[in-house]
Amino acid sequence: MTFSIFVRVAVIAATALFAGCVTKPVGPDNPGTKVRYRAPDPDKWVGQRGLDYKSVFRCRPLACPENSIVTVKLGVSPTRSPDPQALQKFAQDDAARQMAIVEEASSSTSSGRLQDLNLLTSTVTKAKDYPAVHWEYRGQLGDKSVFIVRKLVFAGSGTVDVISSSLSLDVARRNSADFVALIEVEDYLPKAR
Repeated sequence: MTFSIFVRVAVIAATALFAGCVTKPVGPDNPGTKVRYRAPDPDKWVGQRGLDYKSVFRCRPLACPENSIVTVKLGVSPTRSPDPQALQKFAQDDAARQMAIVEEASSSTSSGRLQDLNLLTSTVTKAKDYPAVHWEYRGQLGDKSVFIVRKLVFAGSGTVDVISSSLSLDVARRNSADFVALIEVEDYLPKAR
C-alpha cells in the first residue's frame, strides 16, 4: 500500500468516526433537515466524498455522450422559507459572485483553468417541492466550450448545490436533473411552544 493510499484511508476512517460522533438523528423530537444524495447509476458514475460536505462524481469513460462531472455540496440555508422576490433578486443580482463559485468548483475538478465564463440563464424554480435557483453558464477550457448547469435547492434548513459540467449543454442539463431527482430530504420543523 502506497503512502498516499494509506493517508486517504486514514482520512476517510477519521471522517467517518468524527461524523458518527457529531451527527444527531433528525426526527420529530430533533428538528432539522437531513439530506441524502447518490449517483443515479453507480456503474456510470465514480464518486469521491470530500471533508467539506462536497462530493465529486465523474462519468466513467464512454458511459456519457460527453465528458461529464457533477459536484454536490451541502450547506446551511439562511432561512427555511426564502421569499420568492428575494430569491429572484438573489438569482439576478448575485450572479457575478455565484459565477466565481462555479468557476472555482469547475476548475478544481477539471484538468485546467476555466476561462471566459458567461451566464446564459438565471431562473427561480422548484426542485423536490423546495425553492431553487437554476443557473446555466458557458465557459472555455482550452479550445472547447464547457457548459455548466447549477441548481441551488433551499431544502428546509439546508441547501443542496448541484453543479453539472459537460461539453454539451443538453448532457449537463440531463445529468443535473438525474442527480436532483435522487435527492432525499427529511425535514422536521421545531415544535411550536
